[in-house]
Amino acid sequence: MAFPLDTVTSPAWVAEVERDPIALLADHAHCELKAAASAHALIAKNPDHHELARALTEVVIEEMEHFAIVLKELESRGGTLGEQTENAYASGLHKGSAATRNSLVLDRLVIAHLIEARSLERFHLLSHHATDERLRALFAELLPSEAAHQGMYAKFARETFGREDAEKRIAELRALEGRVMNGLPPGPTVHSGDPTLNQPLGLAPKAIAAP
Repeated sequence: MAFPLDTVTSPAWVAEVERDPIALLADHAHCELKAAASAHALIAKNPDHHELARALTEVVIEEMEHFAIVLKELESRGGTLGEQTENAYASGLHKGSAATRNSLVLDRLVIAHLIEARSLERFHLLSHHATDERLRALFAELLPSEAAHQGMYAKFARETFGREDAEKRIAELRALEGRVMNGLPPGPTVHSGDPTLNQPLGLAPKAIAAP
């Protein structure tokens, strides 16, 4: 399966995150909440874009349904949600985009597309390489919606801002996404760094530099 990303995650990442499935599931539950909140914010900031609002309403509903699914699995393993912490990956994308941003809405659509695309890649890896059968089944179940969401955000970026401008920004932020991802440390989270890359302990300065 091909993904609209500039960098590819090694299957070794799966073994890394499987060391602590409780932490992985708690992190992903928070990711679902954040995805719903981001879609909700886009609706609020674009009240006259009715087609976008309708599509994002479905995203909010699906993300909350996924939250419930992940939370149920987390609790079945004796885990708890815990407090929300900063997502260094998403933070790096938003901080890095600000230096060259012309449109906040365009960047939010593109960043949402890239986050969903990276999540899709990670879910695909988990669904094929996880040794935990329940984890494989869970992330296989979430795959179709993730694929649809990443495509939907890219579609609205192109339709709202024009294909040429949208594609240019997608290419710029894809390069940024690769640098941010390559600067993250490994760990039991959906958007952690690839353990084969010997990342530093945190975002390197280059990871959030302007494209």
